[in-house]
Amino acid sequence: MRIDPSRPGREIDVLWLEDSPLDAELGTVRLERAGFRPRIDRVDGEAGFREGLSRRYDLVLADFSLPGFSGAEALDIARALAPDTPFVVVSGMLGEEHAVEMLKRGATDYVLKQRLERLPMVVERALAEAAERRSRIAAERALQATERGYRALVDALRDHAVIMLDPSGRIGSWTPAAERIFGWSAHEAIGRGRDVFLAEDATDADWAKEIGQAVQSGTIGAQRWMRRKDGRRFFGNCTMSAMRDADGRLAGFSKVVRDATVEHLAAERLAAAKEAAEAASRAKDEFLAVLSHELRTPLAPVLIAVRLLRDHASLSGPLQSTLEVIDRNVRLEARLIDDLLDLTRIAQGRLLIEKRPIGVAPLIERVLEMCAAEIEGKRLAVTVDLRLSRDTVDGDATRLQQVLWNVMRNAVKFTPADGSIDIVAFQPSPGTLAVSITDSGIGIAPDALDRIFAIFQQADGAIVRQFGGTGIGLSIGRALAELHGGVLRASSDGAGCGATFTLELPLAAEGVTAPSAVAHAAPLPSAGAARVLLVEDHEDTLQVMRQMLHSLGYDVVAARSVASAERTLEGDDPFDVLVSDIGLPDGSGLQVVRAFRARHAEAGAIALTGYGREDDVRRCREAGFNMHLTKPVTAEALQAALGDVARLGLRARRA
Repeated sequence: MRIDPSRPGREIDVLWLEDSPLDAELGTVRLERAGFRPRIDRVDGEAGFREGLSRRYDLVLADFSLPGFSGAEALDIARALAPDTPFVVVSGMLGEEHAVEMLKRGATDYVLKQRLERLPMVVERALAEAAERRSRIAAERALQATERGYRALVDALRDHAVIMLDPSGRIGSWTPAAERIFGWSAHEAIGRGRDVFLAEDATDADWAKEIGQAVQSGTIGAQRWMRRKDGRRFFGNCTMSAMRDADGRLAGFSKVVRDATVEHLAAERLAAAKEAAEAASRAKDEFLAVLSHELRTPLAPVLIAVRLLRDHASLSGPLQSTLEVIDRNVRLEARLIDDLLDLTRIAQGRLLIEKRPIGVAPLIERVLEMCAAEIEGKRLAVTVDLRLSRDTVDGDATRLQQVLWNVMRNAVKFTPADGSIDIVAFQPSPGTLAVSITDSGIGIAPDALDRIFAIFQQADGAIVRQFGGTGIGLSIGRALAELHGGVLRASSDGAGCGATFTLELPLAAEGVTAPSAVAHAAPLPSAGAARVLLVEDHEDTLQVMRQMLHSLGYDVVAARSVASAERTLEGDDPFDVLVSDIGLPDGSGLQVVRAFRARHAEAGAIALTGYGREDDVRRCREAGFNMHLTKPVTAEALQAALGDVARLGLRARRA
């Protein structure tokens, strides 16, 4: 073999077992002159040779005879540690007999030191043979991998009928799996066409269409009911692919069919179960909405009637106290309804909060105002310590007030008369605000600390019998705290030792402050200045609301249905405000507000209803209401809302 010294040098890494540096140098020169660029690592003993074989070399050159170590021993070691690396013997003492023996033992070739001019040719040939051997091994491994892949494919297709069709769609081959799935033997199936694959109602046109789609698209998939030889149906997952020869001509089709009846029926059952569950959920939501409406509606006139009676100074002190009892218990009943609906929203992940910067100190003050009557009645000593340099959080003021009120209400309930409650607001860490409410009440057993946050759970049955309650307030409180990125937890030293509930919330970003709340009463229009269309089908609510509105100076026209409201709106006299229920006997208050907006585009409209879900509020806003008030509404809240929206109508009428 001739080496062209003019071509770019080829780099090779060589491990050379040679005890003579001069001989190694001579061999290196020969390789370089032949166009190689050898990187030589020379070793002269067994230890260095073994260590060298731990690295990768393109070639091993070895002397046959070294002090204490022979070329034959080196060859055995090389075959064990680097069997794919070419091994060439370079020796000045190698006779023909030893040369043949070395070749038999696995040496690639040999070169006598007296003829080193042959070394480049031998090295080139050895490297070429090694490359060819590596290529062959790689090809064999690739073939083995392909065979394993085919075997895996065959194993995977044991439940698949793989069928070959000719260009006209006639069956040309029929596998055992096809026989198991369809029930036809190969003898019966070969030569048949669409009648084997399609259901009884399929036509030749259907089969021709499927074949045409496969020709056009290459591969198509389908899921359909098919039939076996005995007429039984099964649901098949089918794939048909067009096959073409080297010239692109259609050679036939492959059709793969799997019996997916079990999965299909299971999916149908799952879909039916899901649909039934969704229908049940919708029915439950609708039931809760209707139940809420029906429970709230009778409470609405009670609160307004209490306000009307309270405004009569002629009532004696005991009767005024009785009104306070009625007012307080109606509000508690409304809160219980709200809690039940909140539980449903939490369970469905539909409880929404509207975050904005709010101060926590005003929330604490509001909660104390709400609980003032109960605190005074039990002569509880309440202390408030606000150790805060910052008290602004990103949160929903109404919902956070609900959490604090639930905790405070529990503290008041479970603390005996003449007890104490301590409220402390502090910062446990730079980015966290905490409010702890500690009472001197009945305490909580250690094993009940986590249980009290579970829905409908209290510490034990005796507490329920003694104090009452549903056990849902704390569960809602914890869920609301978590929606704000915080936590509500409880601690107690045990029965009789009181309890501490701590609400932790992340503080708003540095520099963000809550807007200051400026309390102001909406100015009321003068008597007869604003006309109100009141639409309400509940007779008691209609009467007390009309009486209250008259007492505030409004000119009120009442309607008890959608139809009567629409007839009223057809008159010539304009209205400044619409106050309408949503659930009416002949339709919806949404119809009323649309009719109202057609004649009074700029006037104010208030939805006053027992439907209080987020969807209800959204629909009311979209229909044209300016405000949504949920029954039972206090006279104060209704008065403030009327003061706001009445100005809209008056302004539009005077424009």
